[in-house]
Amino acid sequence: MNMKFLLIFLWSLFLCLNAYAGNKNFSGFILFGSPNTNNLEPISQKYKSETPKINLDNGSDLTIIIYSHGTTRPQKKENCTKSYNQIPKSLKILTKAENTYFYYLCSTAIDGGTTGSYIYKRKKEINKILDQLIEKGVNPQNIFLTGFSAGGWTSLMMMDEVEKKFNSAIVFAPAFAGRRSETNKYPHWRKVERPRQVKKMTEVKAVKALIFAYEDDAFNRPEELNFLKEKYPDTVDLVGYKCGKGHNTAHNDCKLSKTKKIIENYFQNSK
Repeated sequence: MNMKFLLIFLWSLFLCLNAYAGNKNFSGFILFGSPNTNNLEPISQKYKSETPKINLDNGSDLTIIIYSHGTTRPQKKENCTKSYNQIPKSLKILTKAENTYFYYLCSTAIDGGTTGSYIYKRKKEINKILDQLIEKGVNPQNIFLTGFSAGGWTSLMMMDEVEKKFNSAIVFAPAFAGRRSETNKYPHWRKVERPRQVKKMTEVKAVKALIFAYEDDAFNRPEELNFLKEKYPDTVDLVGYKCGKGHNTAHNDCKLSKTKKIIENYFQNSK
């Protein structure tokens, strides 16, 4: 009997620790081994608020890249420590740029009963970071939004603030409304909420973005994202290809060298 209680206790402890780890806020700057000459606040477990207070020196000299991860389940807080939530290798090429740093935004947003609401909550999180960076002296033209999946989609939904609060976006496999194959199973996501957000996305004056989309992606292929290229042909670059890795191609890129060059050129030409 005692052994049974012990096993129950250990299993409960395991579940609690997993939930705790998944809900920890791991937002902060990633230094990638660089010396912290600008007193940047690195990723830490000590944050208690939803959006950590940003600390940095000499903001006017810095270029900041905000990275937003994907969302596994909109109804559950994301575990930002998972490998698939890390910054893609191709994007890390930008760490070579002078005075350029990544800010990893670990979202705590969940849907909370309203389909698609987590995207708007994630927008608020990004806006709070942008406001702090600008307050610290970072030039909006030196701030870039980046992201994967729902993080990429949210970055595109932020285009109502482009040029005012940030330069442009670099996104991978932007999506938020589930797989295409599940359209009839969960019709409200792709038949109602996705068109609604597409409408909002295309009501803005400009969309400035480099978009990587994959032909074998179960969520959005290049053809599902071509509406942006059609509406904003001069400021949207849509790059499509197939690696056989589907939605996760950004983290298993068969064209890694080429992708790095595309990102590097886009970044340099945007500044």
